[in-house]
Amino acid sequence: MTERVHLRVNGDAREVDVEPRRLLVQVLREDLNLTGTHVGCETSQCGACTVHMDGMAVKSCTVLAVQA
Repeated sequence: MTERVHLRVNGDAREVDVEPRRLLVQVLREDLNLTGTHVGCETSQCGACTVHMDGMAVKSCTVLAVQA
């Protein structure tokens, strides 16, 4: 089962079908091929995966893509 997610990434509107359990960092890197977002520690401690979401900095390894 997938859910359609609508994102605005770097000013561009993007749509992607994702499984509800997938993390935002996974969708950005694997589905949208935006490899500038990094997975550093896999424990949400380092901040290498930080992105801006609705004007706030969030660690994309702690956010489900369907929440974005």
